[in-house]
Amino acid sequence: MNRLFFFFLFTPVLLCLFSTSYAIEKKIVYGGLVDLQYSFDFNAPKNGDRAFTTQPARHNELNVNLAFLDLTYQTEKIRSRLALQAGTSVQANYATEPTNGTVSGDELSRHIQEARIGYHLSDKTWIDAGIFFSHLGAEGWISKDNLTLSRSLVADYSPYYLSGIKITHSCSDRLKLLFLIVNGWQNISENNNDKNIGTGIEYTFDSLSFTYNTMIGNEISPDLNGLSRSSRFRHFHDLLIKSRGLENWEWVAQYDFGFQKSEDEQSTHSWQGALLMLRYKLNALQKISTRFEYFEDPQQVLIITNRPFSFKATGASLGFDSEIDEAALWRLEVRYIKANNPVYPQQLNEFVDSNLTLTTSLSLSF
Repeated sequence: MNRLFFFFLFTPVLLCLFSTSYAIEKKIVYGGLVDLQYSFDFNAPKNGDRAFTTQPARHNELNVNLAFLDLTYQTEKIRSRLALQAGTSVQANYATEPTNGTVSGDELSRHIQEARIGYHLSDKTWIDAGIFFSHLGAEGWISKDNLTLSRSLVADYSPYYLSGIKITHSCSDRLKLLFLIVNGWQNISENNNDKNIGTGIEYTFDSLSFTYNTMIGNEISPDLNGLSRSSRFRHFHDLLIKSRGLENWEWVAQYDFGFQKSEDEQSTHSWQGALLMLRYKLNALQKISTRFEYFEDPQQVLIITNRPFSFKATGASLGFDSEIDEAALWRLEVRYIKANNPVYPQQLNEFVDSNLTLTTSLSLSF
């Protein structure tokens, strides 16, 4: 009797779910990624956490850098993506997510890579709301899609994700405009009463594209020397030039600079960074890449060294990529950073002015 009851109770539900899935199967795409990484940091930081980076985040430890499952939905009028994630890069990147009250903070938000819904306002305009990838910079959150394996300093010290509303308008095949209203500088939970405004303009030529992005609003810098800091006006500018349509070469040049009012509001603090990335296709399955980078933050607006010195450094990396098959990618990279002062932690609580790492990655996308 009980079995018959459950059969009649659940069969219509299952049929309804099956019918719904069948009806929308052409609109929904499932996917995901597993990215395993191992990095050897020759400074051997005592607790294994690597300084001033999110990827790779750990020393001498094979671990999941990033794993996610996603679902995208697309029709003529609606688009959406939901992606849930975990990994050491997630732990590192969302560690500063604000906690304001009892129901906000990183415990939930770090597991949401994207949760956005978009509506097609017109033939050339989309409006999207929710949690989405940032419009800033040349390096995205998903490692396999970048020219190099690790993240540059300019990437790690500008937002990877934002929460709010964005409007994308295509003026023509060559010109695209972007406008955003977001909670703040890479935060889902609010840490003040203000919102940030973002803009973007991209113009595409035949052989390259030019992009200029901004973020403007009141922001709170991390605590400095044990003292909390107040919300101050910040404006940030991101300039990109990318190659297009080259047979074997890919390259990106980026320059970022930002300004923020000091605590006494009598002066303005600034920071800047730049990079040049190149990748060359050896054959159908293998590529080599390199990156040159520079970053300085004299007043520690973004990078807190916990030392008597601020952060100023240059670096370079050399990488090799090999496609094992259409879904699997193996990457290898050596990276060297040289700072002006001893800011990199070393074993036994010592500090040095340079950092050498060797990193390998195996990723599977589906």
